[in-house]
Amino acid sequence: MIEINEDFHQADKLNIALETELLVQLVGCFQDKNPEIRELASRAILKVAGTEMGRVIFVSNNLIEVTATLFFDEVKKIRENAYRTLLNLSEFTFGCQAIIDADILRVLVDKLVGEQEAEILVLILELMN
Repeated sequence: MIEINEDFHQADKLNIALETELLVQLVGCFQDKNPEIRELASRAILKVAGTEMGRVIFVSNNLIEVTATLFFDEVKKIRENAYRTLLNLSEFTFGCQAIIDADILRVLVDKLVGEQEAEILVLILELMN
């Protein structure tokens, strides 16, 4: 996982990885009991959502709802990565529409009430906007 995150700093390696099933495998790591594995997977997904190809694959594979499950993780950095991932998607019309279609706004309202971390509350508000 550490090597994947390091490789994803290079766009060519990221794009090559996106042509495989790696993205689906990374999302599968969201369920891992080890918080370090979950954090590394969420960080890699954040990098994926920062590229055009990654956003298209992300939306076409319906990975928004799965990523939104990380909003409830006990680790702050994992939650933060999930919000930032969806913020990257929301910068484009198709990503914004996919977030709306996945009914994430309802989840965001609930999280706005329950979240304790100020930095994450700001991310929630940005995403709602």
